[in-house]
Amino acid sequence: MNRKNKKDQSAGTESGPEIDRRDPAEIRAERFRMSGQRETVEAFVVAFILALLFRAFLAEAFVIPTGSMAPTLMGAHKDLVCDRCGNSFQVGASLERRGPTTDEVVVAGICPNCRHVNSMDLAGTSDHETFNGDRILVSKFAYTISEPERWDVIVFKFPGNPKQNYIKRLVGLPNETLTIHHGDVYQRPTGSDARDQMIRKPADKLLAMRQLVHDTSFQSPALIAAKYPSRWQPWNAEATSPPADSWKVDRSEDGLTATLDQDAAARVHWLRYYHRWPDQPQWDRADKGLSLADVDPYSSRLITDFYAYGSYVTIDADRVYDYAPSSSGSGRLSRLTSLFSGGYSTGQFSPSYKSGAGPEQFGGRASFGSSGLSRDGVHWVGDLILEADVETSADSKEVVLELVEAGVPYRCSIDLSTGVATLSIGEDETRTFDLHGDETNLHPSAPTSVRAGSRHRVRMSNCDDQILLWVDDELVEFDAPTTFDVRSYLSDAENHPKYVNAGNPLDAAPAGVGVRGGTSSIRHLRIDRDKYYIATKAPDAGMFDYDVEAFSGVTGGLSSHFGAHQLKRLMGELQDVMAQPELWSDFTGWQARRSVSFELEQDQFFPMGDNSPESLDARAWAGTKLRPGMTKEADAWARADYVPRDLLVGKALLVFWPHSWNSPVPFTPNFRRMKLIR
Repeated sequence: MNRKNKKDQSAGTESGPEIDRRDPAEIRAERFRMSGQRETVEAFVVAFILALLFRAFLAEAFVIPTGSMAPTLMGAHKDLVCDRCGNSFQVGASLERRGPTTDEVVVAGICPNCRHVNSMDLAGTSDHETFNGDRILVSKFAYTISEPERWDVIVFKFPGNPKQNYIKRLVGLPNETLTIHHGDVYQRPTGSDARDQMIRKPADKLLAMRQLVHDTSFQSPALIAAKYPSRWQPWNAEATSPPADSWKVDRSEDGLTATLDQDAAARVHWLRYYHRWPDQPQWDRADKGLSLADVDPYSSRLITDFYAYGSYVTIDADRVYDYAPSSSGSGRLSRLTSLFSGGYSTGQFSPSYKSGAGPEQFGGRASFGSSGLSRDGVHWVGDLILEADVETSADSKEVVLELVEAGVPYRCSIDLSTGVATLSIGEDETRTFDLHGDETNLHPSAPTSVRAGSRHRVRMSNCDDQILLWVDDELVEFDAPTTFDVRSYLSDAENHPKYVNAGNPLDAAPAGVGVRGGTSSIRHLRIDRDKYYIATKAPDAGMFDYDVEAFSGVTGGLSSHFGAHQLKRLMGELQDVMAQPELWSDFTGWQARRSVSFELEQDQFFPMGDNSPESLDARAWAGTKLRPGMTKEADAWARADYVPRDLLVGKALLVFWPHSWNSPVPFTPNFRRMKLIR
């Protein structure tokens, strides 16, 4: 019996559960560790699934590759501070990354404010390297719950290759016929005989899309020392030179101040803007300490669709590098560096390259922009925005803002005793704003906070056939429409820049600020322009608004076959005309500007890039041929000049990571350019 019990106990010991004799606290700790590890793994799995769902249905990050949406969104680019006036600007550099090896190098860019050609110190300044494009966040859910809105920045699949994402601004909506004419966009219902109506940008979009022309906050000490005339000059009617009894303009490195002494005369004293800048020989004279006081202060030229982003100066890579940057650099260090430079190695500089020296070191071989004409634009832009910081004395009577387009003055007069702002078109009563109900609308008015003896920042725009006014960044609401239709008082043949003489400069001095009575001072002035959409359907022939064959007849004629060299010569001649006001009124080449139209049907959208001269967008898609390796799905849309609804990806929301800076320490965040996309 005892032997049996012992046997049973022995068997129980061998086959029964093992007794854990560790301390209970240790057992609990192990269970917690195992539970925590399991929860960690589960958390990673859940996070991964949520990330996939977020990317697929809610939002996704994209990198901007090119400059078609500049300056709203930057592709690969150079970030510069002008070495003459201190203005910050960007120039495109996407062409450096078109292939596995850099074939062309961006070595300089043109400041939009003072137009100085800024050379780059590629070898000695780390912040002159080519930066990656903006990283943006795109909402994929936005158009599931609401319709796309005009002027949204959208991401979509390119109809010619649905595997490729594009980003542009939505301009045309379904079931409308879109017409691009003189830089503006019109629409009417598709199939309708109704007259085209101007598409106007909301105030916030207009300010987000504006392009700098000139800002007095940024001054060149060299030009001040050389007595180069300010772009802002005192002017009175019929004056042939700046009057001595008017505004006194003082400039320093800190900016511009214009003062008007006590005046009891019942007239408006004007300070007007003359659009000009030094040419390279004049910059050279200023740098040598020579005088530029002989420049006519009333000399001017037309404001054009110049884009600083497109002003890149390029040269063949073999003139800068012995070994050009490539996407397949050898060595661990090269590969590591390329991770932060768009996948390209840094390259090895040639001993003959003078880093920081001007483009002249290349003996005239450098190219200015994609067309070689980037020192200025080739399309006149009359849609302008004027901004001024004005302070008046207690006995001042009136402040007047004026913008001139096609010889027509558009004015905003502010009565300093009441603060009432009143708008007008022209000098007579024949040009009116759109009807207010059934009533003629000659002078829309609105109350403002502007009074005598106070200081305010005022801004006036004449864009898209509409006058807008801001006081201290607050949009003013008028008692009647401030929209108008220029076609009601100017024919197409009359809608061009005009000039009479220095005493009546019209479009040669397209912006002005006037004050009547008392003493006044102006501490800041700025001019911006609106976007100019180029009317074209054939980008291979050049991104120009002109019917080239018709235009060539005006300038002396070229052969019927236009090559790149002939087009460059033709547009160069046009730039010469734009710099000579006495030619504007009688120049018949303005009639060569064309219009193009696009018909949209149900679920068809028309996007365009903000950088119109360098944007491959819906204007130029029609006729795209199926290229080798492209799918049949791409072929279905190969001739489409629109984006079908099912190729929309989402709405661009914000720039969450622009390029970082290389100094003062590497990877310094660029907080200034983190922004919502408008």
